[in-house]
Amino acid sequence: MNTIGIIAEFNPFHNGHLHLIETSKKALSADRCIVIMSGDFVQRGAPAVVDKFTRTKMALNCGADVVIELPVYYALASAEFFARGAVSILDKLGCVDYLCFGSECCDLDFLTDAARILNDEPDSFRDVLGKGLKMGKSFASAREKALLSCLKKEPSKDAFENADETASYSILSEPNNILAVEYIRALLDRNSMIKPYTIKRQGEGYHSGEISEFSSASAIRSGILNNNSLALKHSLPEVCFSLLNDYEGSFADTNRLSPLLNYKLLSEKTDGFSKYLDVTEDISNKIVAALESFERFDEFCKTLKSKDLTYSRISRVLCHILLNITASGMDDYRSDGFTAYARILGMKKASSDIVKTMRESSKIPVIGNLKEATSADLTSLQNRLLDETLSASRIYWKIYRDTNLNEYKSFMLI
Repeated sequence: MNTIGIIAEFNPFHNGHLHLIETSKKALSADRCIVIMSGDFVQRGAPAVVDKFTRTKMALNCGADVVIELPVYYALASAEFFARGAVSILDKLGCVDYLCFGSECCDLDFLTDAARILNDEPDSFRDVLGKGLKMGKSFASAREKALLSCLKKEPSKDAFENADETASYSILSEPNNILAVEYIRALLDRNSMIKPYTIKRQGEGYHSGEISEFSSASAIRSGILNNNSLALKHSLPEVCFSLLNDYEGSFADTNRLSPLLNYKLLSEKTDGFSKYLDVTEDISNKIVAALESFERFDEFCKTLKSKDLTYSRISRVLCHILLNITASGMDDYRSDGFTAYARILGMKKASSDIVKTMRESSKIPVIGNLKEATSADLTSLQNRLLDETLSASRIYWKIYRDTNLNEYKSFMLI
């Protein structure tokens, strides 16, 4: 049995995701697809537009066989830790043959070379990086220049849609390329037997607002939040469109978090915020200095945004503060080889064979209904990571579904 793994947010599930699953399954003659999916908060630093169980239903109706929740510490992390946390789960399951992902550059050899350089950091890389930083370049810009100076080959002519002499310069600028490189880095670092496989990302650009068959996720979310979901009908599989139309909660935007965030910032401003993940002393001071102007989550992000601080980085930082995601917590999980457990959000009844295989081959606890967690022999770190993820979902569900969520009383979707 060939099994593919996919790491995703499905925020929400759209035609591009369907294309990835169907194309990968066909190309690799795969029987089963295991998805590691972000829960109720996602990597750009925001609540998911619809809750994790609705998105699980979308995935299971569109080619996924099992959906496993990515814990909140990794789901809300930078690309590196997002990838490493998710890959740690797939790798420890012991039954995944391929990790499949889309990329703007679909030259796997080129992406792998980039990943090796970033993992090994040869002297030539360090030299160019150091010179760039001394010249005042941002770390991201200096790192990309250092990487390009070390790459010994150009991407294939078909790697980029508009391949030309500058094509390689988007290797660490395009969001799907960034994640692709981080996935491969994580596989290499773990000496994993899982093989990477990439297809070309389809459709509109990542930040495009155009509506088409392959709209960007951001354009789809914008349509949903602006009550223009009817225009999205051709951008989504029919079942996903129906689930959105029948959704009983509030479509989630960050501004509903504003009162809670404002209270958290005001109550902790004296001590500052540098204990939280991704919050430097400078960012903490910047938050404290701007706090009097706080009105809404999104406006506060714009206030703090600068040349070296992207909107997404700030939004992640604010979510880390709100949800008590600390730097020391991530240090603990990273030192543990990226703490993992496999909490199944949902599965197809016809795919029970892969769940049986997972339970037999996994090096980490596989949890179906959460009542199993009490007898699953979780380590203290696994328990802590699970509790933090459940707490984040309780906040999400109270605000956006107007209910007190107790996942120990609910059952995984079948």
